[in-house]
Amino acid sequence: MPQAAAQPVDAGLAEEVELEPARKQEILALDRALDQHDHFSVLGLAPGASAADVKAAYYEASRRFHPDRFYGKNLGSFRARIERIFRRLSEAQAVLTQPDKRAAYLKAHPELAAPAAPTPAPFDPAEAERSAERRARLARHPYLARTQRLNELLARARAALERGAYEQAFAELNQVTAVDAQNAEAALLLAETRRRHEALRAERELARGKELERSGDLQGALAALRLAATLDVGNAEAAFRAASVGRSAGLDAKEVRVLALRAVELQPRRAAYHLLLAQVHLESGAKKLAKKHLEEVLALEPQHAEAKAQLKKLRWPF
Repeated sequence: MPQAAAQPVDAGLAEEVELEPARKQEILALDRALDQHDHFSVLGLAPGASAADVKAAYYEASRRFHPDRFYGKNLGSFRARIERIFRRLSEAQAVLTQPDKRAAYLKAHPELAAPAAPTPAPFDPAEAERSAERRARLARHPYLARTQRLNELLARARAALERGAYEQAFAELNQVTAVDAQNAEAALLLAETRRRHEALRAERELARGKELERSGDLQGALAALRLAATLDVGNAEAAFRAASVGRSAGLDAKEVRVLALRAVELQPRRAAYHLLLAQVHLESGAKKLAKKHLEEVLALEPQHAEAKAQLKKLRWPF
């Protein structure tokens, strides 16, 4: 009887590094498939996903693949793979969240654009009469009437959500769950309404924090900025400003570092964010990481005087 062909084994799986086997497999599989992915799919998103969804997906991915997450570990050949993956994720995020770059990318790849909304059908008096008859029949049937009521509430909730009328959306969805506690669409809409509402609150707290910082009230500013960063973990500016003010106002160094790292993960092409993270790393003694982020600053802004001075001091401390 002929022997089955042996399955090829990736040599990387046998490499002795400080990674769990499942993590190694995940990195190897994604690295091999990078060239097959478009900017949406590499982030695990459907074609045409919104910029907000892109930011959220990028933040989750960067929590797993940002090179700083592996600091101090023996990674062997996996270090280059992780850096390659993170560059690809960052490129996708940068293109899909900047309107001009996104438009150019979708023009080059029209198959990835979100499907256009269907054109509404012209008014048909006969269809309107049939709809009225259907509603009358539904009203006489309790189960169908309940279903119609749920559909109407969900439709109103969706419309309110799109208008930004979050309180109305919450009210409509709470009525749905009072009738059908297991309604899956209501659960999804509630989560999305909550996310958008909290993002709006975060913007307001961010604006309040900036105003308090300008007036010299660092503790008040810090409270507002930390709340903004908590309400919307995808808001890079909130994380950056909370870290910056927190560093001056005596916030725990670990929280400052987490916030500064989040800002860089969300917006890797902002020189100011890399500079702040470099300063945070310097203060904790992590000179290699500080050097890396100072080099990132200069890659983005080659004439950045402060980054040049700090990098020179790191290279030649005498």
